[in-house]
Amino acid sequence: MRNVIGFLLAGIPALLLGQVFMRPVGHAAALALGGATAAYPGLQAGLSNDAALGMAPRAGILLGSALPFGIGGWQTARFQGFFRTGANDGLGLDMAHSGIEAYSEQQFRLAYGRRLGTGLWLGGSANVLRVSAQEYGSATGFTFNLSVLANPLPKVWLGAQVQNPVQAELAGTAVPAVLRIGAAWVPSSTLTVLAETEKDLDRPAQVKIGLEYRPVPKVVVRTGVRTEPARLGLGGGFRLANGMEIGVAGEWHPTLGITPAAVFVWQRE
Repeated sequence: MRNVIGFLLAGIPALLLGQVFMRPVGHAAALALGGATAAYPGLQAGLSNDAALGMAPRAGILLGSALPFGIGGWQTARFQGFFRTGANDGLGLDMAHSGIEAYSEQQFRLAYGRRLGTGLWLGGSANVLRVSAQEYGSATGFTFNLSVLANPLPKVWLGAQVQNPVQAELAGTAVPAVLRIGAAWVPSSTLTVLAETEKDLDRPAQVKIGLEYRPVPKVVVRTGVRTEPARLGLGGGFRLANGMEIGVAGEWHPTLGITPAAVFVWQRE
């Protein structure tokens, strides 16, 4: 694992501070679903689509952490909170930290979602990105996202998100623009099947597939897979009293190993 950290750090002087090497680790639910959350019909998997804030409950909080590839010196933490501001809209706040001793990243996102009509929601967010490295300084950049969520058929959901559509720069280097397009099939209240494609300009397209199953009302089981390279996710959650839920997950990378994650969720309907 020390070799992995050394490899990552070796690229910092040349990349500082544009093409960051760490992406925010999703909450346990999203990690278990293979990241296939662009069309997830709700907020149980986190703020993956800003438009879903248009159907937000009265209030909610997600507190999560992960250990990327089992590297003890790599610290990650993520907070997401949201609340309903009206009958058809809601606000959300997303704060993520990921870093090792010599390098760290923070992302802050203020999001808004609104229902535009029957079966159609639109959302967007303003993002602040900050990266810093010992001996090389720090940099801050600003981007925004646009999202849409639709329910054209009773059991079918479609979602899309464009991240950084104008390719803002960070320390003189363009931050990648990312397009996510997904679909969800919800044949019953106990089963959700998800699929998604993600593409940015510098990487091959990723295909993601996820499945969420609730065998009993208080228990949920999640699994998923994503490509480039192929990674497998598995996890679950247990619903407690008063709108609380605890979730755990793990994602297996064929070269770097397992990333364990945990999340605490509270929602008030």
